[in-house]
Amino acid sequence: MNRVLLLSLSVVAVLMFSGAEGCATTSGATTGDSTKPADPKGGKSGEPQKLAITNVIPFDVAACGPRALKLSPLTAEALTGAMLSMNPAVQECFVDLTSRDGQGFDLKGKITVDDKGVNVEVNGLGASASGKACVEGVFKKLPLVAQPAGAKPVVAEIPLGASPQMVKLGDNTANDIVGQLRLAQLSFCDCYASVLTSVPPSLKTEVEVVAGGAVKATFGTTDAVSTCLTPKIQALKLGDQAGKLTWPLLLKNSYAGALEESAPAALRFQQFDGMRAQRTADVLAAAGTRGLAAVTYDSAAQSYKKKPNPGALEDLKKKCAEVLSGDDGQINAVKALVAVLTDSQKLATAEKAKDAQWGQVETALGQQLTTTTAEVVRLEDQKKKDEGACPKTKF
Repeated sequence: MNRVLLLSLSVVAVLMFSGAEGCATTSGATTGDSTKPADPKGGKSGEPQKLAITNVIPFDVAACGPRALKLSPLTAEALTGAMLSMNPAVQECFVDLTSRDGQGFDLKGKITVDDKGVNVEVNGLGASASGKACVEGVFKKLPLVAQPAGAKPVVAEIPLGASPQMVKLGDNTANDIVGQLRLAQLSFCDCYASVLTSVPPSLKTEVEVVAGGAVKATFGTTDAVSTCLTPKIQALKLGDQAGKLTWPLLLKNSYAGALEESAPAALRFQQFDGMRAQRTADVLAAAGTRGLAAVTYDSAAQSYKKKPNPGALEDLKKKCAEVLSGDDGQINAVKALVAVLTDSQKLATAEKAKDAQWGQVETALGQQLTTTTAEVVRLEDQKKKDEGACPKTKF
């Protein structure tokens, strides 16, 4: 039986983007009306009032997925990897506070693929009815098809969690505008189609709500993404209280192979965390492919031993070549994970010099890196053994 590498997908540490919380004032840059009477909670009439802005939350454009996945032949490992690859979209479900039930997360997602079709289940605590429905919708986007008649069902189940980052409305007008802009991001996916596998741009826009609720958005750039976003933002209903603010649109992409080096460290760490999850999904899929090839080869080898013949030998050689190809797939997938872990640890090490809290992240990543590097060595040894076991031209 082949041992499958399954690294923990739990976030090593949640390091909130330093710019995700801040304040805005009711004069000039943000919302408000200086002609209104004094604020009952403190401020004087006509003076700028500071407003807490907490709804600036990064958007992972990978939530617009799914990405291309190898799901044929379908194995339990590949199905598990596919479910893990949808984590950006699952997390997006829970950015909306109404998708949570207020309890601690003890939630699981399960997919069963049999000859009757595909069944998706989401059970447990942490998600409201709308939250569970959202997650079910995410998993139903996977391009899965029914198994052949009489085939054994393929089943995968994974635990589901959620980031502490969520949009909260009702604190103040400016924060509500930012929150509604953030919740609208999933409806803007067509604007992110061009960056679904690459590094998304860093964007900032001036958003103004004028009397009557009309919205005006002005980006400082004219790239394809901002050009697409402008009319969509202006079509939103952001309330009828006049106000103006500068909104930083924080974008990341778990499907990308690189990241924006100028982004704040905590945002880059979130990006790396998403990339690690995707690489782990690839490791699982590769393990399933190699495992299935090994089972097929073992069966053919047993048949050949019982009844040797030239035709069966040639078939056996082809099947052994598929095992070796599977070995290469596993090795490459784990090496890709090692690369992301290495870059993540470098980031943590650099940031530790500025903030000691990063030391715990560095240590945890080091442990994962040691385990994963050892897995590469094991898989390379496995390939050597497989090569030695493959049938030769002459016996």
